[in-house]
This record gives sequence, structure tokens and C-alpha cells, in this order.
Amino acid sequence: MRRVLFIGYSVDFVDNFGICLLSAVAKRCGWGVHFEIFDKKTIDVVFKELSPDLVCYSAMSTDADVYLRVNNYLKSRYVFTSIMGGPHPTFFPEVINEEGIDYICRGEGELAFEEFLAAYAGGRSCDDIDNFCSKRKVNPLRNYIEDLDALPLPDRGLIYDKTEIGRYPLKTFMSSRGCPFSCSYCYNDAIKAEYRGKGRFVRTHSPERIIAEIDEVRSRYPLKIIKFEDDLFGVNKAWLEKFSKLYKKEVGLPFNCLQRLDIINRESLMLLKEANCVSITAPIDSGSKRIREEILRRGMRLTNEEIRKKITMAREIGLRIFSSCIVGSPTSTMADEMLGVELHVDSKVDFAMASILTPFPRTTIWNYCEERGLLADDVSSKFGSILKRSTLKGFTEKEKDIQWNLATLYPAIIEFRFLRKLLLFFVTHSKPNIVYSLVNVFVKGYLMSKSIYPFKGSMSVKIRMLIKALGIEVNRMMGRPDRTIDL
Repeated sequence: MRRVLFIGYSVDFVDNFGICLLSAVAKRCGWGVHFEIFDKKTIDVVFKELSPDLVCYSAMSTDADVYLRVNNYLKSRYVFTSIMGGPHPTFFPEVINEEGIDYICRGEGELAFEEFLAAYAGGRSCDDIDNFCSKRKVNPLRNYIEDLDALPLPDRGLIYDKTEIGRYPLKTFMSSRGCPFSCSYCYNDAIKAEYRGKGRFVRTHSPERIIAEIDEVRSRYPLKIIKFEDDLFGVNKAWLEKFSKLYKKEVGLPFNCLQRLDIINRESLMLLKEANCVSITAPIDSGSKRIREEILRRGMRLTNEEIRKKITMAREIGLRIFSSCIVGSPTSTMADEMLGVELHVDSKVDFAMASILTPFPRTTIWNYCEERGLLADDVSSKFGSILKRSTLKGFTEKEKDIQWNLATLYPAIIEFRFLRKLLLFFVTHSKPNIVYSLVNVFVKGYLMSKSIYPFKGSMSVKIRMLIKALGIEVNRMMGRPDRTIDL
């Protein structure tokens, strides 16, 4: 039997939908499929037991360098064909020129991967498959997958059976692909340009398909609350009406989903509530209307008073609100950032957090910063982190410290009114430090479990989840990798 090995760098709390779907495709093609978190101490045993034909990596731009180093290490010891898929090769196909990478897969990979596996197993050339590229040939993108229901159910066991994610009572699902909006910090514009003329950008699974996927997961793993990872959930009214009735009847578990405040209305919120939605994620991005519209291109043409009314409406219906701001946008001032604090406080959101603006190459905000000479000289910072200090030139080091302090203490500032003045004093008069990171994780963990993803479960599970969050987020906020690979 031919074997494919998916290698991961680390896992947090979000399922890797991509490789779970590709695993299901491979199994349907008769391949043996395996998943491993890379560990230099144990990887030799894995390779000797499996002798994989293909080794695959799903890479974000922030971790692509790690996967390249892992692949080079493995290539020096074993013979296999390597494939890199995911967002990084989609937007940066030049990664195919890196030593040791045999193929990359761009865009939606399920149908392309199926074709690749058939050709590979049959001993035929894999150089002419749309979405795939090699050092010999760059192929075009195929059309979008129109019928998402035709895809197999994701092979969740691939990751659940190998990691602690399977034991967590919170699981993530996606009912759709694509977002109709074009925020400047997002890759939507870039992917729309790549796929122009190749079908509808936004597509949705049928409610029946989503229910089937949820049923399959909860028949095998703990499941008490659901987070829908859609870029925008239930935009189509007819779809949402059908989903609400079916979900309430067949599933009934509490869930969270992402909504836009300029789109929601009382009717759509009532449908979500009837389906047992307990919280919505509704970012405002900035309390400054100028920053929202001119810099972030949010497309949410609401005044701050209209935002307050929308949040109040959702809370009156019984939905809890998880909101957020982006700190450190080009041209922003402390006064702009405080508008976000005031808006979140006045709106009485249940939980609010903030991140640092991080321009990624080939996004609109990257182009904006490049044209104005705001990008850092150090090219190694081009794939930064929203949890680290700003890399933009437009701010002083003191301003960057304040931004980081504000973003890190943001949940506590919004939640604890009696400490607000003291916390804001610390924001402006102290250096970033690990204590603030610890405060961030503990307050966020408390509010998330209390209001946004509430579930009744054992204290031991909640403690394990908190410890994991501490290990991941504190390191990231302090500029340290959450895992080190000794290669």
C-alpha cells in the first residue's frame, strides 16, 4: 500500500481542516494515511515503520521556514516525495524553488490531490496537474470546487487520535468557504485576483452536510460546544433559516460563530439564538471610523453609535459578544486606540481583545505600508505575529511599547472597571513584560470559558487547556517560538 505522511509543527485548539480533508481523499484513493508532530527524537522510528512515499506539509507563511528546515532534515536521511500546500505556497509559489521541495499545491487541494495520487500510484508524470507546481512546470489553478458537499467528510481521527485536541470538549467546524469583503489586512483580494473567472468565491455546505459532520465527530469524541470557523457565518437568509431548524432538532449544542455588525439584524440574530448560538464574534477593528474605513478598509460603514446599538440588540436577544480591535494601524494615535476602548466599554461586550497590526506581503495593507516606507528593513520580519510588537517604522519604540502593553492588557482593561485607570497607567508608563502576558492569558481564559465558549466539564480538562494556552501564547507574545526545533 502506498503511504502518505502529514507532518505538523505544533497543534493548538483549532483543527487543521485542510489535511483532514486531504486525508479523507487519500483514504478514498486507497492510500494509507498517517500524521505526526515532528520530533527529532522519534521521527526516525516513524519513518522506519511507515516508509512513506509522500511527505506533506500544510504551511502558513509564519511557519513555512520551519517546515523547510524539517523537510531538508528528512531529505538528508530518507527518500520520499515532498509536497507543501496551504496558504504559503498559494500566495508565494516561488517556494517551489527551495531545495528539497518537490511539489507545491496552490489553492483548494482536494481534487488536485486526488488526481496527483492517482498519477503517482500509476507511475505517471505528476507535472501536468492543475494547482500543482514542480521545478519543471508551473500549472494554472483549476476552478473553485462548486459543490462542497461532494467532498468526503474530514478525517478528524487523523489528528484527534494523535493529539490532545480529540479530548477537548470544544471542536471547530466550517460551513462555508470564502468571504465577500476585502479588508486591507486580509489575503482576500489576492486570492480573488488569482481565481478571477474560476467560479464563485463564497460557497456553502448544505445544513444537512454540516449536521452529518457534527454527528460523525460527536459519535467518537467528546463534544459539548462548537465554534464555527467560517469567515462569515450564515449570510444567506434562506440557508440560515434551514440550518437553524435542523441544528436545533438534530444537534442542539451551544455554538459560537463570526458575524459582521453591519449585516446582522434582529431576524438573523433570532435565528442564531433559536439554534442555540450562545455567543457571536463581532470585531470592530478600530474605534476610529477613519481607521476602519481608510486604513483597514473594513467596509463596515457604521458610526460608533450604530455599532453600540447593534451590540445592544444582540445582547438583548441573549447573545454574548466577543469583539476585538487592531492596535497599531498606520497613522493611528493613542487617541484612536482609546476610542476602541471606550466603544467596547460603553457597549458592554462580554469579552474584548486586541492584536497588533501585522502587514503580510501581497495584502493591501502591505502595499500601503511599502509605498509610504513604513515596512521594517529586516526582511525576516515580513511574516510577523499579531501578538508581537509592531514592526512598522511609523512609530517610536516608546509608542510600540504602549501598543503592546495595551493589546496585552486589553481584556483586563475592558472587563475590570475598577482597575481601568491603573491598568492604563501601566500601559503608558511601563515596559512590556511577561507578567502582562500572564494576565492576558488568565483573563482571556476566564472570560472565554465563562461567556464565549461556556461548557460544563471536568476541572482537569479546563486546567489542561489553560496550561496549553499559557505555553503557546505567552511565548508568542514575548517574541519566543512556542516550540523549538533543534535542526
